[in-house]
Amino acid sequence: MSALRLSRAQAAQLAQLGEAAWPREACALLVGDSNLRVTEIVPAANVSTDPEREFELDPAVHIATLRRLRENGGTNRIIGHWHSHPNGRDEPSAKDAAMVSDPGLVWLITAVHDGRALPLRAFQAVAAGAGFGFTPLAIRQD
Repeated sequence: MSALRLSRAQAAQLAQLGEAAWPREACALLVGDSNLRVTEIVPAANVSTDPEREFELDPAVHIATLRRLRENGGTNRIIGHWHSHPNGRDEPSAKDAAMVSDPGLVWLITAVHDGRALPLRAFQAVAAGAGFGFTPLAIRQD
């Protein structure tokens, strides 16, 4: 079974982003390699009309990141995204499942309760019947 790999500093960065945005949802892109090693976290504004209950990653950040990665010609790519669940569960919601457009991407989630980030949980989007679901993904912090 594959595992998402990220550094302790990256995990701390995500906790800080989630706590700073609380009680709103925060979000970021995860850039990495084919072995699911996170090489970069790209924070993005949550442009949702209801950022306390859902997230919509700023599309301008997404496009700029895709362009930069293509121009650099390296092997890194967007492997997924991270978002926080303020006072919510540390697993994908039904709204998250409805947002899946690319099976295989990593969904990294931090539940933030009363302003305090809980440990990260990772999932991988998978096709499930006519829609999408999630399978848990191990996390290895280097």
